[in-house]
Order: sequence, then structure tokens, then C-alpha cells
Amino acid sequence: MLKISYTLKGLHLNEPWFASKVPTEDASLLDLYCYRDSTVDSDTFGLKKEKKYTLTHDLTQDEEDLFSSFKSNVRNEIRKHSKIENFVYHADFKSKTLFIEFYKAFAKAKGLASIEARSIDKYGENLFYIYAYLEEELTNMQVYIMDEESGTIRLLHSISTLYDEQHDKQKQAKIGWINRYLHWYTMLHFKKRLFKTFDWGGYTNDPDSPLAGIDKFKASFGGKKTVLYDYYSLPYYAIKVLKERSL
Repeated sequence: MLKISYTLKGLHLNEPWFASKVPTEDASLLDLYCYRDSTVDSDTFGLKKEKKYTLTHDLTQDEEDLFSSFKSNVRNEIRKHSKIENFVYHADFKSKTLFIEFYKAFAKAKGLASIEARSIDKYGENLFYIYAYLEEELTNMQVYIMDEESGTIRLLHSISTLYDEQHDKQKQAKIGWINRYLHWYTMLHFKKRLFKTFDWGGYTNDPDSPLAGIDKFKASFGGKKTVLYDYYSLPYYAIKVLKERSL
């Protein structure tokens, strides 16, 4: 289990991730707790439970079996990365500033809100960054939450430069190949570190959702649909509801 604690507007929030149990004995039910992405289905007194879905891969299986679970077009596009000229990629645990600046440009193009540093800072040193340059331009970046104890690597953000496909169709295609390759690289990297689970960070399980296109992309890698649960202490859940109503 990965224990995340941080302060927001004077409130001390606790967010244990990937819990194999919901240890209420470790927390007062009046404190601000949210157990995120737990595999446990339990009706626990004093906690509000929310069910959700994600897609996962078993990293303990053979590399060949893992790769063969991807759809054929995904496998082909991953292989194409080796033919891309002027393409380099890097992976590290400290590229927060680079990610935030890159996300600003992405958010502006998509009409989204920017990410604040504090939303990244709360994870401390438990984030893995992987990013790529095409023709010396930063085009792709992915951020993952990693938890040594549970052996879980979970996608948090995946963004890329947006081009007008009508005028930059070839470049946009290459960015897509790179995106798929970076996911594959991350799976292999953490498989070698003996992590057990690659988690795509959510799946709506709703074909009418605005995120159905993202679901389709994730599903093209052939992951297993997995049920997870979030457990909120009642004070934390009340804050969550108030925040959602203000949006």
C-alpha cells in the first residue's frame, strides 16, 4: 500500500493507494481518509464505498505472452518506433516541472484547466516520468504512480502534442506510434523490477461516455477489466461532494 498524505487549504488529507485491505483501525472515521484503488469489496461501517473499473495487465507473465495480448495493429505500431528518425526518449523520477509546462500547452489546445504543482507534489518520489522528443520537439509524456509494496504501476497522465492531421498527418501518426511504445517500454521496465500489475488508471465501462475513445485505446492493449473500490471517510466524502457541486 502506498501512503500519501498532504495538506490542502489547512486540511490534512490521507490517501492510501492500492490497499489489499481497508485498515480502519489505523484511522479515525472522523479523519479525512480516502483508500484509493483498493481490490477489496467490503461494506465497512463509517466508510462510503464507490465502485469503479480499470484495465490491468499481469506483469508476471512472459514478455511474449504480454505482447501477444495486444491487438495486431498495436503491436505493429509499437514495432514502427524503431524506424522513426530523429526520435529519442527518456525516463526518470524527477521531471515534474517539464511535465507541468508541457501539460499547460496541452490543456490550452484542448480547452482544459492546467495542473497545479501541488497535485503532483503530493505523490512525493512515487512518480515515474517517461517522455519523447521527435525532431527535437517534446511530443509525448506519460506519468505513472508506482508502489513497490503492492507491485503496482498505474497510469496517471498521458498527453501528446496535437497537430492538424490534415497538414501533419504523418507526424501525428508517428506521435501515436511513440505513445504506444512508451506504454510498452514502461510495462517492460517495471516487469524487470518485479512489479506485478500494470494499471491503465481507469476505464469508464460505458460506450456512451465522453471518454469512450480513451477506453477504446486502452482496450486495444488487451488488458483485463478489473473492479476496484474507493473508500471515503464521511468527512472526506462530504468535501468531495461539495467540490463536485461547485464545478
